[in-house]
Amino acid sequence: MVVFFPLGSIFMRVLPGRWALWVHALAQIVSYSVYLAAVGLGLYLVNEVQIPGGGGSLMTNPNTSYHPIIGIVVLVFLFLQPFLGIIHHAKFKKTQRRQIWSYLHIFNGRVFITLGIANGGLGLWMAGESKKLKTAYIAVAAVMWGLWMLSACWGEWRRWRAARGPPRKPSYVDVAF
Repeated sequence: MVVFFPLGSIFMRVLPGRWALWVHALAQIVSYSVYLAAVGLGLYLVNEVQIPGGGGSLMTNPNTSYHPIIGIVVLVFLFLQPFLGIIHHAKFKKTQRRQIWSYLHIFNGRVFITLGIANGGLGLWMAGESKKLKTAYIAVAAVMWGLWMLSACWGEWRRWRAARGPPRKPSYVDVAF
């Protein structure tokens, strides 16, 4: 969640032409597959691990159930991403402009990948991992999220510049008045 999903999105912004779309799609398919395996392992552990002292399972205990629930919500919303992306791509090819599908794809990805990254940190905290591991996770997550957002801003800036057209030289009339 911390590395693969943001990288897939970054590829869309920094690679040229059609390569961007195909590398983005492949990277996100790999990312989703890894995430699906992690969710499967997580669900297995949720059912197997019992909290000592009669605390129930990780899923039934209100102090520990938020992490798997958030993970499942992220899984469901990221499942929509390929469909939103395919619709966006088909509509964009026809109109050469973004439509509601484009914004839904972008918004859904940014919100739920960010939520998934935060949930990973919550999972480490819930598992009682070492301070070093949690600090390393936060550092890598912050760097990757920052690079991801910088590439998104850069991509939007490039779109804005392209929509404005090339800069024009001031004419005598512009200078005189």
